[in-house]
Amino acid sequence: MKPLERFFAQTFRPFFLLTGLGTSLVGIYAFLPSWAMPNAAKLPYLADYTIIIQHWGIMVGLMGVAMMAAAIVPAWRVPIAVYSGFEKAFMVWLVLSNARNSSSDGFWIPFALDSAVVAYTIGYFAFCGFGIPATDQPNRRD
Repeated sequence: MKPLERFFAQTFRPFFLLTGLGTSLVGIYAFLPSWAMPNAAKLPYLADYTIIIQHWGIMVGLMGVAMMAAAIVPAWRVPIAVYSGFEKAFMVWLVLSNARNSSSDGFWIPFALDSAVVAYTIGYFAFCGFGIPATDQPNRRD
C-alpha cells in the first residue's frame, strides 16, 4: 500500500466521523429554525420560509448522519462519499458565488468544513480508488 493510500485508509473513519458530526449539526435548522437562522446563519428568520429551512436542515443533517455511517460501514463509503462530495462542492460554490452578498456571512464556517470534505474526498478517490480499501476488507490479513 502506497503512503498516501495508507494515509487516506487510516484517516477516513475519524475524518468522516468528525466532519459528519459537524454536518449533522445543521439539523438544528429542522427543529429550531427561528433560533438557527439569526444565530447560526446570521439571517433574519422569516416564518414564510419555515418549511424550506426545515427541509434544508433535515436533508443536510441526515447527510451528516450518513457520513458518520460511512465512516463505520466501509461498504457504504463510496456512494456516500461521492454524494457528500457533490453536495458539499455545490455549497462551496454557492458561498463563493455569493461572497459579496451579506447573506453569505453566516456560511463561512460551513464553507470551510465543506471545502475540507471536498478536498479530502478528491484525495481519497485519487489515491484509494472507488473500491473498499484493502485494510477494511473482511478477512484480509496484511
